[in-house]
Formats: sequence, C-alpha cells, structure tokens
Amino acid sequence: MKAARKRHILEEHYLDFYSRAVTILNDEDDAKDAVQEAVVKTLVHVGVRDMVAYCYRATERECINILRYKSRLQEYDEQTTPASHSQDAALHRQMSECRRLLLPMEQRVLELRHDHGYTIHETAAQVSLSPATVKRLQASAEKKLKYNMTHEI
Repeated sequence: MKAARKRHILEEHYLDFYSRAVTILNDEDDAKDAVQEAVVKTLVHVGVRDMVAYCYRATERECINILRYKSRLQEYDEQTTPASHSQDAALHRQMSECRRLLLPMEQRVLELRHDHGYTIHETAAQVSLSPATVKRLQASAEKKLKYNMTHEI
C-alpha cells in the first residue's frame, strides 16, 4: 500500500484514535502525543493488513506507556520531594546557626559577598576596609563555616 493511501486512511480515523486516547488518559495533550506516535509507528510498519486496527492498538500501547511514565514520575516525586525539602530546611537552619557564631564583621562580609553578590572592592567600600582585609575576613569566615558545618555545634 502506498504511503499516501496509508496517510489518508489514518487521517480518516484520527478522531477515533484521539477519542480513544482521551478516554484512557484523561488528558488532551497526552492523547495527541499518543496518537501521533501511534500513527508514525503505523506508517513505518511494513505489512500491516488492517491499518486502522493496528493504529488503534498502537494508540492503546502509547497510552499505557504514558501512564507508566507518569506513574514512575509520581513515585519518584513521592520518594524524594518530602525528604529533600526537610533536608534543605535542616541544612539552612544549620548554616544560619553557624553564621551566628562568626564575628559581626565576618557575617557582614559574607552577607555582602555571597548573599548580595558584591565584589571584593564593592564589599571593601561598604564596610570601610581594605580589599586585602575583606579577603582575609572572607577566608576566615568560610574556614569557620566549613569547620562548624562538619562538626557538631
């Protein structure tokens, strides 16, 4: 069967394939994706006797694949999301506690450099210190933070 004839047959039944996919997936965009994949697979498959039946079955298989994919994503999200949020919150609390242990000028230098993105020279101008002193304060503060984050406070 010629490719043009195949396309014509599948175009005639597109809405049938689409409505079947919507029924299975309950999502119009996913249904369009499933039908598109099924039609492509039907067009490239050689030796299909009943193209409409083949495309119906291909549509159903694509719908099942989409449902499986969504199920795996949901399982992954359920496993990782709550833990990662609580870990992020715990890490943020620990970092805040460690920052409180720094000298006030070290805290200010880190705030300007890391939180606000100031350069060494901009930070030096803000705190009225030399750039060399700002570098020293930053290095000292980061060393203390690293130590405190890896050891119990």
